[in-house]
Amino acid sequence: MLALTSALLSCGGSSPTPLAPRDTCTGFPAWETSDYVLPYPVGTAYRVNQANCSGFGHAGFWKYGYDFAMPIGTLVTAARRGQVLYAAGGAQDGDRTRTNLVTVEHEDGTVAVYSHLTFNGALVSEGQAVEAGDSVGLSGNTGNTGGFPHLHFSVHPCAALPGLPGGNNTSCPSRPVTFRNTDANPEGLQPDRVYMALPY
Repeated sequence: MLALTSALLSCGGSSPTPLAPRDTCTGFPAWETSDYVLPYPVGTAYRVNQANCSGFGHAGFWKYGYDFAMPIGTLVTAARRGQVLYAAGGAQDGDRTRTNLVTVEHEDGTVAVYSHLTFNGALVSEGQAVEAGDSVGLSGNTGNTGGFPHLHFSVHPCAALPGLPGGNNTSCPSRPVTFRNTDANPEGLQPDRVYMALPY
């Protein structure tokens, strides 16, 4: 499998300290009826290292992204039913120039990004249908992670993401996401909190 340029995703690593003015994050959908579940198996729990509008790696285009602190090789699951658009897994952990990732398109045209996967960590193929909870990858430390292994998850209104064919930095920014199978999150998940994936 190929690995995509790290321009596709720049989380900036583990620092929760803003390096730029904070964006304003609003417009979150009702969490109780969200289309999304946490991107890891029911019964497991992970800490949100960076959340929305951190002003570090999650600003501007990526401001509605989440970083889940996960050891390399942690199972990543589909947060929503859809079809795999891209699956790239050829970069080695520690490679800051390329990012392993999976993107999944949903029935409403939105696209979820699962990034920083480990070497050969994309467990799906382009065109494959997935249901919420299906395995899609293994977390890793590829791309601009700041040396901090984690899963980046974000949702976009289209597939025109930077680093992908036809993508650019302005036409498809991240959008607010909540999750129905965990603690109340009316303004999205919060940084430095652990969230358990509950049955749904």
